[in-house]
Amino acid sequence: MTRSSFQKRRWRRIGELADATGVTVRTLRHYEHIGLLTASQRTCGNHRMYDAESAKRVCDIITLRRLGFSLQEIRNALDGRLSLERLLSEHLDRAEREVARATELRDRLRRLAQNGNTTVRLEQLSNHLNHSHRKRDT
Repeated sequence: MTRSSFQKRRWRRIGELADATGVTVRTLRHYEHIGLLTASQRTCGNHRMYDAESAKRVCDIITLRRLGFSLQEIRNALDGRLSLERLLSEHLDRAEREVARATELRDRLRRLAQNGNTTVRLEQLSNHLNHSHRKRDT
């Protein structure tokens, strides 16, 4: 079911929303439990019913999850507590710090591997890591 066909009908059950958005019913229930999604209405039998706006919100959540945002960050952005621009900026800063740490680790591992010592002991690794850690903290 495509997003446009979802919008042609006024109300959908949770399974139909799951099919339309490509997530599981369990995921949708979790989103509802944590306040990311609210059923548009419930039937007399207490079945959740969703409208096109709910489908759009789920698609927005999926997009932001694929970019690596936490569910709390997504909730803050979608509820207007945090601008999307600020969220993206903070996420970019965090990603750049992670890249710097990963680069530092790669360089450290490369230096250890290039020492030519075929028997690297844990004590040597520990000493090297402690020295690098102290150097970084100063």
